[in-house]
Amino acid sequence: MDTFDPDKVPPRPPSKLDFRILFGVLPVVAFYIGYQWHAYAAIGLGFVATVVAYYASDRKGLVGIFALFGLFVATVAALVGIVLEDERAFLARDAAIDFLLASLGLGSLLLGRPVVGLVLRDMWPALRDLLPLRHEAFVRATWVFVVVNIFQGTVRTWMLFGGFTVGEYLVYSRLFGWPVAGIMIAIIAHIVREAARSEARRRRQPR
Repeated sequence: MDTFDPDKVPPRPPSKLDFRILFGVLPVVAFYIGYQWHAYAAIGLGFVATVVAYYASDRKGLVGIFALFGLFVATVAALVGIVLEDERAFLARDAAIDFLLASLGLGSLLLGRPVVGLVLRDMWPALRDLLPLRHEAFVRATWVFVVVNIFQGTVRTWMLFGGFTVGEYLVYSRLFGWPVAGIMIAIIAHIVREAARSEARRRRQPR
């Protein structure tokens, strides 16, 4: 029977700010500056800033794959926006990423490999000793991931094509998206943390 090392219980993440997250604001600022001149300038500057933000991000493991995925979508959106000479086509990448991530989550559930479990077990290897990939906590957390991304993509699509100006969309989509993402992460962290603690307590009990 495998022995359990309590030192492998994933610790509470330290509250240390990673300033690289601030690079996520760069594409928005660059796009808005370019928007003052022309759609091409907005798309071009926004795309260049997206590339810079990508290379400034943590590109290791599965998180890096997700970052590369976002860059790919941004590239396609930039090409479509340039062809149509429409900056909204480039901004539609936000909702496109939301819906694609939701689809990824659903696909992972159908395959029995919940994507939240894949990501968290890659980020914190200690979880591999506590929770199997198909654990109920990862399944529930992935459903949260799917529902939130569908909701977020729907709202962003409405904002972009429902009467908001480009400037309003840049502001309000971020004021909406950042808190929603934060709440989603908090819920997922709670689900997985409680499951990990419960499993750790179960293994400590004498048999």
